[in-house]
Amino acid sequence: MAQGDLPFTVEEYRTRLKNVQADMAAADIEVLLVTAPENIFYLTGYHTVGYFSFQMLVVPIDRNPIMLARGLNVTQAQASWIDDVEGYSDTEDVNDWVYDCLAKYGLADKRLGNQDNAFFFTVTQYKKLVARLGKEPIDGSGLIEKVRLIKSPQELSYMREAGRCCAASIDAGVAAVKPGATENDVAAALHHGLISSGSEYLGHPPLVVTGPAAGLGMETYRRRPIGPNDILFIEAGGTYERYNVALSRSVAVGRPDEKWTPMYEACRDGFIAAAEAIKPGVTSHEVDDQCRKHIRGQGYPFDKRAGYSIGIGFPPDWGEGRTQSINQGDETVLVPGMVFHIVPNLRLAGEGSVIFSETVAVTETGHEILTPYPRDLIRK
Repeated sequence: MAQGDLPFTVEEYRTRLKNVQADMAAADIEVLLVTAPENIFYLTGYHTVGYFSFQMLVVPIDRNPIMLARGLNVTQAQASWIDDVEGYSDTEDVNDWVYDCLAKYGLADKRLGNQDNAFFFTVTQYKKLVARLGKEPIDGSGLIEKVRLIKSPQELSYMREAGRCCAASIDAGVAAVKPGATENDVAAALHHGLISSGSEYLGHPPLVVTGPAAGLGMETYRRRPIGPNDILFIEAGGTYERYNVALSRSVAVGRPDEKWTPMYEACRDGFIAAAEAIKPGVTSHEVDDQCRKHIRGQGYPFDKRAGYSIGIGFPPDWGEGRTQSINQGDETVLVPGMVFHIVPNLRLAGEGSVIFSETVAVTETGHEILTPYPRDLIRK
């Protein structure tokens, strides 16, 4: 990747950095240690499928960041807009090396902050670094995520492209649905439609489940055959320049039990009620309440969150739900540029599930659907 291939202008990266540094100042942090791949990508444009190997972006409050990466990835990191890149070899002790890098730049004695909730900085690594530093960093979790919640016009344009890829994936998957085909057949078609339309790899696998197994939470394809009168659960995604969207539909095969149609329609109409409530100035709670009231008003229990923020994603997650959800009791005020995956679904344990979801952006005057797709129950 050459620097000219960065998905955003250097000016946009500098604006993001300034916003994060302002929040660091408010938290009394002089140097933030960043290990979440989403946050490293957000601030630098650098990413690699090898993010499971140790990497860290060191963000001082008064200068540009320093990228610490595996030697194998140094060339990639140098293609970002960051000038200072340090690489370690596979034979080095990473913890000692990180401390030496901080000392080299005169940062080891500063007030350090760390993303304590990062997936890819282990407790073992953290303890070793703390032992070398002789002090415990301040918890800086959420500082960058807070800035990431509001998407720029360019970020939204990538999410629209991801929506196009997601729709192509759903089209291909639905075409593969027939009695006797397996969940894997549908998943293979979803992936083919997704990748051939221009998507990158997803933040997590699409969910494709048929029959009673669909009544399980977070289940996906496992070679189960589609029955002649099944209801099929599909939650698909799309990814463009690492920006993710999600879109879900149910597929009725043959003549499934009549109860699934009104359940699906309750999910769909609950989504519509939530989407119509989305506009600047309303709270997360108010949007969730519209979804919840409608579904419960149709006689169905609904006890989950109505949705979550979505954007940059690397496996294991395509969402930003750890930062912001559409949920009961959440008084976060929505502002233009926020993007949410609104995802009502209803499950019957041991019987199956129905789902309806789309990705929605908050605009200056209301909302925009980033994953437009026909809304009726799909019948095959």
